[in-house]
Amino acid sequence: MFQTFTLRDDLATQDTGAIEVELHMRDGSRRWCFFMTPTTLAACGDRIDNTLVRIHYGAPHMIVVAERLTEDLIEQALKHMARAGDLEKCSLPIP
Repeated sequence: MFQTFTLRDDLATQDTGAIEVELHMRDGSRRWCFFMTPTTLAACGDRIDNTLVRIHYGAPHMIVVAERLTEDLIEQALKHMARAGDLEKCSLPIP
């Protein structure tokens, strides 16, 4: 379970890029994940060849939320994942 978290990006940038989050775990370790919204998904990522379509794949530490991100909403999402036992598989360890 995480104890606290730190936003590594300004929430004002959420329409054009990911919001990185550093998790401070109760055992003293740190983990990392990032949040995106549908608007962000449409604004960034690789394009499928010969199209204008964006593609995002291979990032189990990407968390997509279908609303405007706030610090409170991010905290609620992290707690939801922690209660479900999914927080570790949805984040990467920070060495």
